[in-house]
Amino acid sequence: MQLTRILIAANLFLSCALAQSGADAKTIYFLEDESHMQWCGYANESRFKAQVQSLMAMVIGGADYTSGRLSTIHVTEADQTGDWAVNDEYTLGVDGRIRSLKRTINIIPEDNSEEQLFVVKNGKAIKQRSVHRELQTGRPTKNTVNWFHASPVITEIKAFPFSALITEKQEDVRSAAEVCIPDRAK
Repeated sequence: MQLTRILIAANLFLSCALAQSGADAKTIYFLEDESHMQWCGYANESRFKAQVQSLMAMVIGGADYTSGRLSTIHVTEADQTGDWAVNDEYTLGVDGRIRSLKRTINIIPEDNSEEQLFVVKNGKAIKQRSVHRELQTGRPTKNTVNWFHASPVITEIKAFPFSALITEKQEDVRSAAEVCIPDRAK
């Protein structure tokens, strides 16, 4: 039940984040298919959502293209127990480089949500701020969670395990129902 709630929350976050992309934005959706050790990309949102549910994907996301260029990358990662979820929104400059990351870490058992903001300069992620809130009420809190450590901040697109889907194979994804690539990390 907890896992179902976290997947629904992850889908909601991703849908809201992608909806804010703008009228001329086009999106490629992606997920990690752990059972086949691959990443799969989709141009159709309903097909993507069906696959998220079918595969019980724990890492999902989307890449927005504005005026033909990659502008935003959204990644949501959750654990199987439903104890935590990390929502990342990477923003890219017109030069195609990652410029910033807005990260939201939700720790369900601790009733804690942390929003972090990073700026990426010269290949390094620099934390600008970190704000903790109670998940239930949204009120600011000084409570932190010491047992959870999020993945490192990605500072260049090629470091994403799904990068080929959103760079080299984006046209293939748009023209096919589904395109999958091997997970290079496995």
